Amino acid sequence: MPEPSPPAPVVYCSDLSADRFDPADLFDVAYLLSSPAKLSLQAIVLPEGDDNARALDVLAARIPNAPNLSVVSGAEGIAGVLRGASEPANVVAVANVAPLAELLRSDRALFREKVARLFLVGGHANDYALPHTEGERLPIDPRLQERHPERFARSGDSRQSDAERKAFGELLTSGEGVIWLPRDICLWRYAAPQILSDGGAVCELLLRELFFANLQTMPDRFAAGDAPVLLSALPAFLLATQTDPLGWLRLFRTVTVRVETDADTGTVTGLAAKHERPNAYAVVGMDGAALGKVLTQSLRTRPLIP
Repeated sequence: MPEPSPPAPVVYCSDLSADRFDPADLFDVAYLLSSPAKLSLQAIVLPEGDDNARALDVLAARIPNAPNLSVVSGAEGIAGVLRGASEPANVVAVANVAPLAELLRSDRALFREKVARLFLVGGHANDYALPHTEGERLPIDPRLQERHPERFARSGDSRQSDAERKAFGELLTSGEGVIWLPRDICLWRYAAPQILSDGGAVCELLLRELFFANLQTMPDRFAAGDAPVLLSALPAFLLATQTDPLGWLRLFRTVTVRVETDADTGTVTGLAAKHERPNAYAVVGMDGAALGKVLTQSLRTRPLIP
């Protein structure tokens, strides 16, 4: 039998300390820490002055054999992690991308040597203000914008600063092994309160944090207790373990694309699939129910009772 592949190294960029706390990042970290045979979390990149690292420590303490978490900030912090890595890492950025863009500008040689793939999670692939005149309109959930209008600001997530939006656009068109997961395609609803109930210590913490976050926008505590979490990064983790997208066709579809952005705002101004000069890959379709099963198998330590 062939020897199993070593776990794929991952550097995870997050903004857990943002004013509007997004529990999805904790779900991502829980999956990374719960999959040591496939994924090796090298570091978590948080904003300067982050005050929410304690949630990560509590989460790691509940996962058996979880590695000691390395938390860094800024371009120099990322550079230190990459220089010390024994092999190129998969960088998965769900937020806090400005330090990555700064590192790319200051030391592109290091970036190319030590970043195997750059997964950018966020923004949207389709322009919802103007009709497409060129290229291929990518498939979306037609009700996603109606359900989550806050995810569809003209420049992407309205919570991002101008610097973050500009950095996102710069990275997206860099040509440096980019795989893009646009939120209007990759956002999926995971019914965590129903699926993870009585699932063990990790599930208990995730549900508590999800309930707390939902209470900030839902005054009714019963609605907050039943609301799902919105996730989008799982295809990035799976592609990090197996880079051939054909191996994941039952879960999601990945194609080459040509992306153009506004240099001043980072807004996507042009997108075409099947282009003769692609500069990135993009996830253009996914099965949320199937991805949910993958996530549940990793997070629950107690079996579901039929």
